Amino acid sequence: MDQIEIRLCKTWDECLQCEELQKRIWEMPDYRDVVPANLLITAAKNGGIFVGAFDGGAMVGFAFGFLGSEAKSDGSARRLKHTSHMLGVVPDVRVKGLGAHLKWFQRQVALTQGLDLMTWTYDPLQAVNAHLNLARLGAIARRYYRNAYGDMTDALNAGVASDRFEVEWYLTSARVSEHEHGRATCEGYAEAQKIYRVEWDDDALPMIAKEEAITGEAVLVEIPADYNALKAMNRALAVQWRERTRQTFERAFELGYVACDAIRKNDRDGRARAFYLLKKDVTGCES
Repeated sequence: MDQIEIRLCKTWDECLQCEELQKRIWEMPDYRDVVPANLLITAAKNGGIFVGAFDGGAMVGFAFGFLGSEAKSDGSARRLKHTSHMLGVVPDVRVKGLGAHLKWFQRQVALTQGLDLMTWTYDPLQAVNAHLNLARLGAIARRYYRNAYGDMTDALNAGVASDRFEVEWYLTSARVSEHEHGRATCEGYAEAQKIYRVEWDDDALPMIAKEEAITGEAVLVEIPADYNALKAMNRALAVQWRERTRQTFERAFELGYVACDAIRKNDRDGRARAFYLLKKDVTGCES
């Protein structure tokens, strides 16, 4: 990270670089999926946040979003927030934690704008993104959107419904502060109810063998450790995972559970595993 500079972007050249970077990261065959340079620069100059990460003069990552609002729970005036639309990092620098650095920088800019909430969406079956958003940043999720972006054509999303979690990141909360300073602890896993029993087929791919009704105060929902690899090897099984987890997450959120943590580990047989922890009480998540 020492040689990579993170800064706000407001020039036309930076916007053009971002266009090309989007095509590279998501392998987009359709130009309509790209956020265009004219929108990037207009938003950046009018309350949006466009952050770039540069290695020398080359952009290797970015975060982009705009000012939004949502209704307050008490029915009063709408609450202003930053709506983060895209976060992307080239594959060869992802392991350096650049995505997290971009989000923390984005948070600082939002705070200077007087905002205390940031939201965005992501595919709940992407275990790496789940770990970044919940375990590293301290965000939470309690809203599920079916096929949020329709039938997508990029390499990462094609062929499976574009279901999404909406992430809520309470920028000034005790929870986020603990994650920022590395003080957050993973609690509740040991006693949490496991919703799925997962087994492996003849190709060593994970499949849901049994599902329990959601009853515990804390529950674990397993997802594939590498959903992209699963899609590449068995698209039908990947679709089954989407449909089964969709029902589980929607039911959990209806019951008042909140996705508050994500864990990745290897089991006794050396297989990579990934889980969400959902709880009904997430102390300090909003304040």
